Amino acid sequence: MNKKEKIALSSVAAAVLLTSMKLIVGIMTNSLGILSEALHSGIDLIAAGTTFFAVKKADEPPDQDHMYGHGKVENLSSLIETMLLFVTCAWIVYEALSRLLFKGVHVELNLWALAVMLISIVIDFSRSRILMRTAKEFKSQALEADAIHFSTDLISSAVVIAGIISTMLGFWIFDPLAALGVAAVTCVIAYRIGKKSINTLLDRAPTGIEETIRATALNMEGIRKVGQIRVRESGPHTFIEITVSLDKVMSLAQAHRVTEQLTLKLHEVVPGSDAVVRAEPCLLATAPLIEKIRSEATMFPEIKNIHNILISEIDKRRHVDFHLEFDGELPLSKAHEVATSLESKIKALDPSISGASSHFEPVDNITHVDMDDHMAENRLINSITAIMKGYPEMKCRRVEVVKLDGTYRVNLCCVFAKDATVSDSHINASKIESAIKLKHPEVESVSIHQEPPE
Repeated sequence: MNKKEKIALSSVAAAVLLTSMKLIVGIMTNSLGILSEALHSGIDLIAAGTTFFAVKKADEPPDQDHMYGHGKVENLSSLIETMLLFVTCAWIVYEALSRLLFKGVHVELNLWALAVMLISIVIDFSRSRILMRTAKEFKSQALEADAIHFSTDLISSAVVIAGIISTMLGFWIFDPLAALGVAAVTCVIAYRIGKKSINTLLDRAPTGIEETIRATALNMEGIRKVGQIRVRESGPHTFIEITVSLDKVMSLAQAHRVTEQLTLKLHEVVPGSDAVVRAEPCLLATAPLIEKIRSEATMFPEIKNIHNILISEIDKRRHVDFHLEFDGELPLSKAHEVATSLESKIKALDPSISGASSHFEPVDNITHVDMDDHMAENRLINSITAIMKGYPEMKCRRVEVVKLDGTYRVNLCCVFAKDATVSDSHINASKIESAIKLKHPEVESVSIHQEPPE
């Protein structure tokens, strides 16, 4: 038996003692205030028993039928306690109004009645403190409900004591009035406990937790944007689902590390949380235009590859040409539809882009360099990189190799000097093209995209 179960069991024992004492004295004195307190303590006994069962059940690990665990048993026990409290209040109000308006009842109060209520206050005070301390330690809603419940017993017991003293002084009307006071206090606490239990059972997120989670995620290095956040509570556990956007150029290992760090951070910010982080790729606004175009193309599953992206500029207006690879059996009408959608997205990337046009190729006839050709690809890329070192006036940003029917297409993205003219860049690009074809006859074409420095 763990600490939570021991505390819950001690609460049951205390409820048995108080209920018995109040019931005996209430029957002996015929005091509605004390009888209502006895009934209230009887409900406490049922609630404490339910709490003990709930705490024990909630600690069971998840199984095939309850994949989120059994934590909501605690919330259900709180709701049951609420319903019992409202039933108690209804009986107390009915009996008190009957005595006030329709029938008088002789009440015999003495020092024993006063002693029982004083003992009740002492027990309720110590019990509520222990329960609340344990509830905060284990984040147990069932124990918290018991703690709040028994702390309000202090108020109701004080109201009954006031009624006892007044009745002993000859003012019998204060006994049913004290009972109404007990009912009022009980209704208030029942409403509070019930509202919290229902909110949890209906998966209502705690107030402010979404903002806390969002701020925590955005403060993590590598996370560019936070998407959907979902939170649900189950007993002492808080389940979090969050979608974050990471740089598209980030490796899988880096992305995994970022999500792991976020999971640990959320566990610190929301103790007892179980977080599931889903990562989505995003492209930074500062990425080169060609990279943005490639990113847009990946959003269409029909497009197997995009290459030979050329950007020409005339009178400060840009035009984009590119080649798209589709499945050879794809209908031309479908390919045209996809290409048109991509062209629209490309034109939306930059206001200076006035047009975009595509050329279709069947992917069946194009063989990209795969794992079997990895060594040949590396040799070709290394050779081209070495050739580029002979031209310090430009910097090669990217080398792309595509294999076609035994020959290769080479696409380069080169950054030229800031003061370079179109003629300079064209002359140097032609030199590079000739040098590559001279050394590698298997290269059929060389396409060089020229860019100024950023």
